[in-house]
Amino acid sequence: MKKKLTVFLFWGALMNAQNTPCTTNLGGDADPGFITVKINNTTFDHNTFNAQTTFYHEYPASGQTTATLISGQSYSLYTSTSSEAVIGLWMDYNNNGTFESNEFTSVVNSMTTQNTTTLNIPASLPSGTLKIRFRTRAYGSSVTGSNACSNFGSGETRDYTLTVVNNALSTKDIRKESALQYYPNPVRDMLHIENNLVIRNIRVFDLSGKLLINLMPGQKRTALDMSSLPAGTYMIKIGTASETRNFKIQKD
Repeated sequence: MKKKLTVFLFWGALMNAQNTPCTTNLGGDADPGFITVKINNTTFDHNTFNAQTTFYHEYPASGQTTATLISGQSYSLYTSTSSEAVIGLWMDYNNNGTFESNEFTSVVNSMTTQNTTTLNIPASLPSGTLKIRFRTRAYGSSVTGSNACSNFGSGETRDYTLTVVNNALSTKDIRKESALQYYPNPVRDMLHIENNLVIRNIRVFDLSGKLLINLMPGQKRTALDMSSLPAGTYMIKIGTASETRNFKIQKD
């Protein structure tokens, strides 16, 4: 029994290690540091105007350091840095805790301190959370897909967590899989939501991924007031202790 427990604990530790991105021995320096990282037209708008004294940071999935993005859509990504920089970006598409070369995008490779580029979210990406890493390095150096964990003598490394919503999951499919019920659809004012599990949170997004409503009802039945929203299509995200469900609602 003791041997089995030892093996189990070792395997658990190994799995945890595999699911944790490298966060130490990354090196760096105050220049070039990030001043702004922003995904336009979303809640992600992170401004840090003071010079950093440590060069790795992980930010919470809340407020201006996160956003909800839609699979298959493209977004405008704006960055500014304290001096000319090259910038690389990794998105952990397969959620294995490793930033791999095929998950890399070169964001900036020019003598600029401000840059706007396109951030593409693959249409095949399922709903869920997504870890994303930005790294800067002094201009004249390079950042490639194999540098997610390299020790740099300049720049800064930042990790964020985003939420991805895949609209390809239809309302019909969701109703088959879950006891979740919602009505009416289309809705004019009150959307009634019922589930067999306690609903911990309800979030409403427009199709650009902007968070519009964030509620924590803490009960199995609730009513969502959508009367203040303009007519259009909205994504509703329902969270319980064991699952997250997404569906679309038409507002008349």
